[in-house]
Amino acid sequence: MARKKTEGEQIGDRVVHTLLSGMRPKDRQAVLGELTTEERQEVLESELDGRIAQWDQTHETKWGES
Repeated sequence: MARKKTEGEQIGDRVVHTLLSGMRPKDRQAVLGELTTEERQEVLESELDGRIAQWDQTHETKWGES
């Protein structure tokens, strides 16, 4: 089971999501290409967590529910 993230980590996830989702695909690829495999995995997991948090905040259903 994953540990609960701190408020600071949750804010960081939303920032990562906002930054990466606002980039052109070419720029996003370039940024991610500069990272190590471990760093890239961490960033992409953070982006997903930020995307889920944004969904949960703006929709009437939780992420993954119908």
